[in-house]
Amino acid sequence: MKNLGFFLPLLLCLDVTGQSVFTNQTNAAIEKVIRDYPNQFRNIRGSLLLESQESTNYQSHIQIPGALSCVVTRYNVSNKSALAWKAELFESSSFHEAKEKYQDLFAQIRNTIIKIEGEKPYILNGQYEIPAQEKRFHSVVFNMLPAVGGMQKVKVELSLVRQSSAWKVNILIYDQDTVGGQELVSGD
Repeated sequence: MKNLGFFLPLLLCLDVTGQSVFTNQTNAAIEKVIRDYPNQFRNIRGSLLLESQESTNYQSHIQIPGALSCVVTRYNVSNKSALAWKAELFESSSFHEAKEKYQDLFAQIRNTIIKIEGEKPYILNGQYEIPAQEKRFHSVVFNMLPAVGGMQKVKVELSLVRQSSAWKVNILIYDQDTVGGQELVSGD
């Protein structure tokens, strides 16, 4: 009985830690957005926010708790229409705070299992590189593995970008063939 008193707190700790990876709200939101990718984000697009010649922004029905904003954007590029979902998750004037948030989000997203009805599960896989304050743009592009069918074009990108005097951490979900992540984040 004495040993049970020692192991019980350890087991509870392991159980809580193990669950957090699979019940993460960021992962759940990413999975919902990816599931609607084949529908061109029709089911998650909300009311019109802003329209210009280059793009149209819609409120997203899928929100990550604590995010500054979550939008679906339709881009008009090269006589094509391209769609992307973007969540602005964090903003700070401190590079070190933003870097920590970026690293924490990478750890949350890496190896996320995405389940789409009628298909085998996918795993998000990406390579982390330590950000340097001298560079204004950093990103990790997560591929969906196994890379098969139409879903192989879907990219989930986590970015750390300096805009004016602030550092921002964003998540983007887009089609690699029609849109480039850095262009979406930085506006270049």
